[in-house]
Amino acid sequence: MGTRAFLLLIFLMSAAEVFACVKCHEPHYTEVGTCSACHRGEMRSSRENVAHAGLITAKYSSFYTDKKAVASGEKIVSDSACRRCHAIGAEGGTAAADLNASAMKYTGEYLDDKLKNVNEYMPDFHFNDAERRLVILYLLNAASKQPEKANEPYVAYITPAKKGAFEKHCGGCHRMITRNGGGKGTGIEGANLSGLLTKYFLSSVLPAGEKHWTEKRLREWIKNPRSVNKLAVMPPVRITDTELDKVIKEIK
Repeated sequence: MGTRAFLLLIFLMSAAEVFACVKCHEPHYTEVGTCSACHRGEMRSSRENVAHAGLITAKYSSFYTDKKAVASGEKIVSDSACRRCHAIGAEGGTAAADLNASAMKYTGEYLDDKLKNVNEYMPDFHFNDAERRLVILYLLNAASKQPEKANEPYVAYITPAKKGAFEKHCGGCHRMITRNGGGKGTGIEGANLSGLLTKYFLSSVLPAGEKHWTEKRLREWIKNPRSVNKLAVMPPVRITDTELDKVIKEIK
């Protein structure tokens, strides 16, 4: 193939990518990039079911352009301590699904459903429609800035695990999800303790000046909560040091 023919082929391929979308849609935000930069889909196809596969609809496509909304979503994610279980952007835990991968794979509507109808071990933050949209805009934006990873098997346990020390001593009031042990506990009266010993867990019962739980402070709390906070409503747990070691290990 000659140079001129090759350049013509490249031009036609590029034109096909653009024209497949603009046959039905008015061009907009052309300075951002191609249609798929904001909407995904398959630009090269004029068949609707193919072109719109995995489509990011207009409701969520402003994750590149609406910086104010993205910042608001980031604040909700931070205030809700989502990273104690999930990887978001360059940070976060591994107890539950990697939300970078989820945001790159699924549609905004799918993510909205998961935020609205949470699984058994995820806290229900009772986000309203507007808040969920802001969270999704931030998730899409954060994921778009991460380098692509090779597909790796990932298992997130969301079913009850075998009963252990946590289940026996804490699970009546609390629940949590762990990376390797699955879901633990059935209680809803106490806080969801997923990611308790991470820097992302937000506590309202620690003394002033203490931002995060440590293993030492947690041991003190379990044995006598009022030694840590005089206003604590949780009763002391009657537990041996051996059993306490097991509880801490499960939480970690």
